[in-house]
Amino acid sequence: MFEQAKEYKDQLYKELSRVGKGLSSDRRLEILDLLTQAPKTVDEIAKAAGISVANTSRHLQVLKDSHLVKTARDGNHIIYRVSSPQITELVHLLIAIGENELSEMKVIQEQADSRENVKIISLEEAQKECEDSVVLDVRPADEYAAGHIQAAVNIPLDTLEEKMTTLPRDQQIIVYCRGRLCANSNIATQILNQNGFHAKSLNCSYYDWQRVSE
Repeated sequence: MFEQAKEYKDQLYKELSRVGKGLSSDRRLEILDLLTQAPKTVDEIAKAAGISVANTSRHLQVLKDSHLVKTARDGNHIIYRVSSPQITELVHLLIAIGENELSEMKVIQEQADSRENVKIISLEEAQKECEDSVVLDVRPADEYAAGHIQAAVNIPLDTLEEKMTTLPRDQQIIVYCRGRLCANSNIATQILNQNGFHAKSLNCSYYDWQRVSE
């Protein structure tokens, strides 16, 4: 009887360890974080992560074997997405644990926030001031389409310099991107402030905004 209980336990922990294998890579964590923003093709993931398509495919296979992502066909394309809303929650929980427990993460974030022309706004402040501000989403269009802060305008970072003339200079601009692990909101804020705008970086994601708003 006790041997049966041990076998039962061992089998379950072995299966659960497959999830740990999927999470045991910085690149796979980045890919999962990207997929919490919106479903994507291999090419889109590779471009966003800055790695080769071949390497991306290998990481995606591990994530699929770990049941952290699933696929669907759209014409000639294979679309990857997180397997369930719980995976999104898991990714954000891991980020929160890292920020709370890893001093190195805090140092990296503080250095990024202290760069010239980067001004920071907290989530609480942003939600109070958003009605009198322009909320700017600098994610790619597919991520904006998958879900965004109400009334936010979308100008992807790679088009910001050519489209910034559409933004008001007499109004505060609150910039957000994928969250604390993404540097793009700080970069966009730098660009805007260097060009005479009044911009602040909100280093939170649409997920964070929704969770606080509930």
